[in-house]
Amino acid sequence: MSPPDGESRKLARAEVQQVILVRDAMRDVEIGRIVNLHEEGFMVIGGNEVRENCLYQLKFELTDPVDGINLLDIGAECLWVRETAGEDRNWSGFHILDIAADDVAIISKLKKQIDQ
Repeated sequence: MSPPDGESRKLARAEVQQVILVRDAMRDVEIGRIVNLHEEGFMVIGGNEVRENCLYQLKFELTDPVDGINLLDIGAECLWVRETAGEDRNWSGFHILDIAADDVAIISKLKKQIDQ
């Protein structure tokens, strides 16, 4: 899925091959699941739990661990939110602001799994 009109990306996002749930760590609430990602950003499909131009401390919960890791800590800004057609769900685009180097490596490995 391409970004909304007028937005562009430097890196192509990769569709994920497993369920990655996203939780707001501050409110301990699930906000959705990852649709696609790269080392600088990601897109989530979920409910109405996020707002544009807000900062979030998130946890990615991987259903299939990578190198024994199934939980990533991510600081991100929600850049945009768009309604889906005919559903009570939204698409949300995030830019990663804070992530450990080890977690960036996990995202890179998730992308490589997709390319294989």
